[in-house]
This record gives sequence, C-alpha cells and structure tokens, in this order.
Amino acid sequence: MEKREMKKRKAQVAIEFVTFVGISIVLLMIFLGISAYYLKLSYERESVQTAEDLAKLVKNEINIAAFVENGYTRNVDLPAKLKGEDYSILIGKISTSEKREIVINFVGLEVLEQLATDIPNGVQFTTAEPKTGIKLQKIADQVQVSKL
Repeated sequence: MEKREMKKRKAQVAIEFVTFVGISIVLLMIFLGISAYYLKLSYERESVQTAEDLAKLVKNEINIAAFVENGYTRNVDLPAKLKGEDYSILIGKISTSEKREIVINFVGLEVLEQLATDIPNGVQFTTAEPKTGIKLQKIADQVQVSKL
C-alpha cells in the first residue's frame, strides 16, 4: 500500500512541476513580448527626438538672425545623415511649404517647426542630396537662407 501512495505522490509532484514550468514559460513569453514592444517604442521615439532636435537647432538659429541687426551672417552646419539615415529638410517658402516653416522628413516621420520670421526664398535639401549647411544673412530687415 505504501508503494502505491509513494508512486501517487511522485506522480503528483511531477505533474505539479510540469505545470509550474509551463506557467513560467508562458509568463516569460508574455514578459518578452511586452519588453520588445516597449523597446520598439523607445527606438521610434528616439528617431522622432533626433529629427525634432535638428528642427529646433535650425529654428533657433533663424530666429536669432531675425532679431539681430542687419549685416548678421552665420553658417550653420547640417549633419549629412541622422542616425545613419538620409533625411530631407525644407526651410521657408518652397512649393507647398509656408514662409514660416521648417519641415524635416526622416524615416517616414515629418517634423514641423514654426519660425518667428518669413523666409520668402527658402532652401530645400532632398534625401539623397549631400547636406553641408546653410548660410543665414540678415539684409534689409529680411532673413536670407542659402545653401553652403
């Protein structure tokens, strides 16, 4: 009789162990899925932040040029790529954009910043075009933007 009870206990322990291991694997898979989702979100947010940072840098430089005296000149370097990816940038009045906008397209994202002044003759760098920088000048109370 004791041998039978001993076998039943061993069988019960084995079933409980297998159940515990199965539940642990399911919980691990759920945890890994959630972690991968949040990691993907953080990488996407990092891309958005990179484009926003460049847009704010250019915006600040143009806004400074708008508020200083005539004769102001400044060269602003642009990165060739953002995080190893090509991007395009539009500054001022170009076809569909407004005179007070900076538009950056980067890995399917579009970042827009509003300027404090009109840029009637804008500048556009396309995705494949090499980007060296822009030249800002204030002439006759008007900010001029040109490629370097």
